[in-house]
Amino acid sequence: MHIDEINLKNFRNYSSLAISFSPGVNFIMGDNGVGKSNILEAISILSNVKSFRNITDAEIIQWGQTSYYATAFVNDGEMKKYEVGCVIDNEQEKKIRKRVKIDGNEAGRVSDYYGKLLTVIFSPMDINIINGAPEVRRKFFDSVLSKIDISYMETLNEFKKVLVSRNRILKLIRERKVNDTRQLDPWDTLFAEKASVIISKRKSYVERFAAAFKTSYGHIAEHEETPEIFYDQNSENSETAHIHRILLEKRVRDIMAGSTGMGPQRDDFILRNQTGAHFVNYASQGQKRTAAIAMKIAECEIIEEKSKRKSVILVDDIFSELDEKRRRNMVEVLSRGNQVIFTMVNSNSVNMSDFPGSRHYMVNTGGTMQELDV
Repeated sequence: MHIDEINLKNFRNYSSLAISFSPGVNFIMGDNGVGKSNILEAISILSNVKSFRNITDAEIIQWGQTSYYATAFVNDGEMKKYEVGCVIDNEQEKKIRKRVKIDGNEAGRVSDYYGKLLTVIFSPMDINIINGAPEVRRKFFDSVLSKIDISYMETLNEFKKVLVSRNRILKLIRERKVNDTRQLDPWDTLFAEKASVIISKRKSYVERFAAAFKTSYGHIAEHEETPEIFYDQNSENSETAHIHRILLEKRVRDIMAGSTGMGPQRDDFILRNQTGAHFVNYASQGQKRTAAIAMKIAECEIIEEKSKRKSVILVDDIFSELDEKRRRNMVEVLSRGNQVIFTMVNSNSVNMSDFPGSRHYMVNTGGTMQELDV
């Protein structure tokens, strides 16, 4: 799978942009702030419906405009066209109407679109997977699982709706606006059913992911000790009956708190060494960056193993934060036959001669771009 071309209109600083890519390696260079990463952001939206930067669509629409449009022509054995369009329906409230299409056919649900154009993005923000709150790690692992298992994505979305409804009733009971606690019964049943599936799939998945992560970390860091990934669930097991029983036992506590205190929405994925020490407490910044990169490489391997297709790899200016050894090792690990699109300030970060047939672009101030002859 590779992207032949993308077209953007009113996207960030690009009024209009068309760019063609090599099926191999591509370099997008330019000074900081000229919009290199915006191109990768567009690809991430075309792949995952939303930006990897976790911002709203209203912030992506070019200043003074009311809509943006992005399209990608993707060679996946046959040519396919992916489209994402957003328009502001209400200027004051910034209400957005968004549509996604594949080959002109609108996807009615996110699950009909998500995971079709496979991309993995390496970003400076990835270190938050290591340093950030449990919510960040859950979001990362859930996103990868959703790409390889649409039923997991559907169950997770259903679980989130159940959780919102259960928490709403808990608050109403706490505020004495609802007196009958039996109103929680149907939500407890649904919660236990959905939670059981989520926890079971996470446990099964993390075992395979941990092995891929360990290999990737070892390739980049060579002789350093590799941390282990541990799924820290706050329920003793994933059986539906067990989860349901705990919900009943903790119901009074949940009412007092106005929220659900147990379940997969509270779980974490912890990195630790063989003695049990948490990686984040002893690792250097370089080791944390290595771990974040290894996480993303493991994501590539898991996706490709399951889908039998190559992902498009997007690398957003992370080489400047790596020493020469880790940079070289990472390039070797990424040399897997995937289409790779790098952004960087200049070409000094990598040896261009290692990538014959690559295409090179320079982004200039004002949202213009030129292809370079190298």
